[in-house]
Amino acid sequence: MDVWISVMGETTRTKFSSSQKKQQKITDILLDEIIPQMEATLAGQHLSDTHPWCFVMPISFGKRKYYYFGAFVTGIKSSETQPVFALYSRVSYHWLRENLKSRFHVAFWLSRMLIGIQRQDGVVSDRAALQDWIKSLRRSYSPFWESLAINEQYKFRNRSELLLSELSESEEKINSDNGIEIMPWKGWPGCIQTEGNVWLWRQTRYGKIIDSQKISLQAGRQTEFVCHS
Repeated sequence: MDVWISVMGETTRTKFSSSQKKQQKITDILLDEIIPQMEATLAGQHLSDTHPWCFVMPISFGKRKYYYFGAFVTGIKSSETQPVFALYSRVSYHWLRENLKSRFHVAFWLSRMLIGIQRQDGVVSDRAALQDWIKSLRRSYSPFWESLAINEQYKFRNRSELLLSELSESEEKINSDNGIEIMPWKGWPGCIQTEGNVWLWRQTRYGKIIDSQKISLQAGRQTEFVCHS
């Protein structure tokens, strides 16, 4: 499982590899198509605009369909120098369906890392620490790599409790009773296979869903989102 990091204001290169082109395409979709359509909700009034949104975005590459699964932030401050804007992975529907059975799925953990890197405290102090967290999360999904971690403290399951602490001031107002246990959409997660929709939600540090939106990509623009490897 690979995890990509999108940084706002990063210099665009003149030549992209196939992987970089796909990554740039997803970043463009989030910035140009998804965020402009998002609306403030009553449910999210107690959350900071920098509290990350988890997302699922179905995208076709030629004849194959994948799902981009991760988290992004809408309230990035323009004064920040190349702030981390999004973290996401590309997975199959089968993998995604199984992962979403857990309250603490991959997108949830990536959203916690995004909160930490914004604050840059002792949990996710800088970009190097973020990379270390991502590596630890990736290895937790690989029994082979996890077995190579000699020191138990480096295993994600033994470190993840730090990401469940209060990582922002707005989280002080949210307790374990806030939010709901299940997604608000009928037929979840099977409904995510619908073309042209991006599914967004925000979770508390307890894993409960406290805000959600479904964004429809413009029909006339969908063909531009089809990338070929």
